[in-house]
Amino acid sequence: MSFIHTTLAQHPAIAWAVIGVALLIVEVLLPGGFFVSFAAAGLLLALAALAGILPAQILWQVTLYFVLGVGLIPVSRILLRRFVDRTPDINEY
Repeated sequence: MSFIHTTLAQHPAIAWAVIGVALLIVEVLLPGGFFVSFAAAGLLLALAALAGILPAQILWQVTLYFVLGVGLIPVSRILLRRFVDRTPDINEY
């Protein structure tokens, strides 16, 4: 268990990328569009960790994750409505 803990502490990009990919898999299994924003937040934090601009304290990382996740909900809803909802309306002529 200490190997996993030290690896994730030394490489937070791996942890955030795993969280992002896991939430994308959950979104595929349970469609609805809610997990997309939190998956994107996890992947953005993984990129920030790779770039070296992510704070080192886990509390700041988790806070940033939730702020990004909640902030991306309206953006993901707009994008999902624009690109996914392609069903024709039978009431339109």
